[in-house]
Formats: sequence, structure tokens, C-alpha cells
Amino acid sequence: MAIAYKNITTLVDSTGDITVYTCPSVTQSIIKNINLYNSHSGTIVIFPKITDSSASVTATLQKISLGTLAQTSLAGPFVLEASDVLILNCDTASKIFAVASILEVS
Repeated sequence: MAIAYKNITTLVDSTGDITVYTCPSVTQSIIKNINLYNSHSGTIVIFPKITDSSASVTATLQKISLGTLAQTSLAGPFVLEASDVLILNCDTASKIFAVASILEVS
């Protein structure tokens, strides 16, 4: 059994559903937390989502209204199986920075 700790860092560069992380095949991942920072001069609405590929369902974790230069964290754990996906959906492009702390077990 192999264990790897990862930080996935991204700028959500467009509106709509953006894939931040896909759990590799033959792997399970535990997302410890997701940190979000708004670099914009206005409030941005963010919908963090997880797609369960085995059930073909995407669930919205919550709706976040993140104010100017504000930050927030979503505390996990969120468990992903092979091919499951972490998604961020923002109403403004290129203003939300995200860091997800992930443990991969394969």
C-alpha cells in the first residue's frame, strides 16, 4: 500500500464547472480541507462539488459567497474513490485561488 500527501493548487480560470482534482485509478483519496481565497474587488459565489463516478452523480457541498479579499476553508474529510472528481464552480473567472490538501492511498 502506497501513501502520498499532495497539495493541489489552482486558479479557477473560467466560470462553470472546473475540475480541480481527479482521483487516480486504483486509488482512494481523502481531501482533508479545501482553502479558497477571493482576489477580486467584489463578492464571488462558489459551488464546490464532488462527482461520484460510480454512481454518475455530482453533489454540491455548499454555496459560498466569498467577499472581497476574503478566504474560507471547507473542512473534510471528503473521501474520493477512483475516477471521482473535485469540482469548483465560480461566477467570476480567474479570481479564486484554491488549495486542496489530499492524501492518496493506493
